[in-house]
Amino acid sequence: MKLLFKPFGMVAGLVATKASTAIFDQVWQRVDGGDLPDADVREDPAGRAILAAALQAAIFAGTTAAVSRYGMHVFEHTFGHWPGDHRQVEAGPDA
Repeated sequence: MKLLFKPFGMVAGLVATKASTAIFDQVWQRVDGGDLPDADVREDPAGRAILAAALQAAIFAGTTAAVSRYGMHVFEHTFGHWPGDHRQVEAGPDA
């Protein structure tokens, strides 16, 4: 099933990238309102560049996780199998 999920995962990745970019642009405009700083440009303050990079990474990671998880739920609903991993449940002392 994981092989069958690959095309779904690739589409989900593209969706997550587009969504992350749109969300970050909106958030950055509310946080700073200015142009996105570049860490390689000497005139851009380091604090703004670091904040922008950290915020962008957090938004990208969260959006990717949400889109991936939702995509797996849709796949499971459609095909009847969870495409991800399963955690082994340890038997307790009463088992």
